Amino acid sequence: MTTESTDHIRRAVVAEDWQTALRLWGDYTAGILAEIRRGTCTTARMTEARDFLEWARRVVLCARAQTQHRLDAIHVAKQYGPAPSRATRFLIASL
Repeated sequence: MTTESTDHIRRAVVAEDWQTALRLWGDYTAGILAEIRRGTCTTARMTEARDFLEWARRVVLCARAQTQHRLDAIHVAKQYGPAPSRATRFLIASL
């Protein structure tokens, strides 16, 4: 089940706009907490929240894995970075 609230959060997560996602999540959970306190929170609402969290967890884990892959690639690329120019070494030795 996707509501307008979770749809906005989903778009923020997909866009990797973590600040917006966290703000919207805070608003969303505040609404659920208010419903729980009033005794009006339904099973469907809790199921929606659980389903959203499961989806968000998978998306965030994928984003984290992709970021780690990029960092690993940078680390490897640094190992094969450009060697110092021979001309520079020759110039220093000549002086």
